[in-house]
Amino acid sequence: MTEPDYPDRETVRQTVLSYVKGLENSEFDAVADLFTDDAFYSHPPFDPDSPKRAEVKGREALRALLKGRRGTRKWHHEIQSLFVADDRCLIEGIVREFEGGPIRSSFAGAGTFDGEGRISRWVAYRSVPAIGESLE
Repeated sequence: MTEPDYPDRETVRQTVLSYVKGLENSEFDAVADLFTDDAFYSHPPFDPDSPKRAEVKGREALRALLKGRRGTRKWHHEIQSLFVADDRCLIEGIVREFEGGPIRSSFAGAGTFDGEGRISRWVAYRSVPAIGESLE
């Protein structure tokens, strides 16, 4: 029996951090290049008035989605947890309006990676109000 071709944990971790930082800096070409050619991407609606998730299949479709619908946002992600096992990861944290600014929401994401550490599937979730905010 052949062993699965899992990426190195640190490679996955760095890919996820590059994804988050790339979104924060509106580096959409660099973000799209972190994904496989046939990647699946699902994100909460970029337009708050839209009932549909932002979903695409394929790196180039993702590039177009990020440039055309996400646009520039100065939000800052504070990662609370990042867990990597085999070819999967889970991430969660909070989003601030800007670094050190007011909390906007909580987020979570789940990713699957190819043997080289590229993202083949990414599903993101958002919670508004932020998790724990009702305790303050």
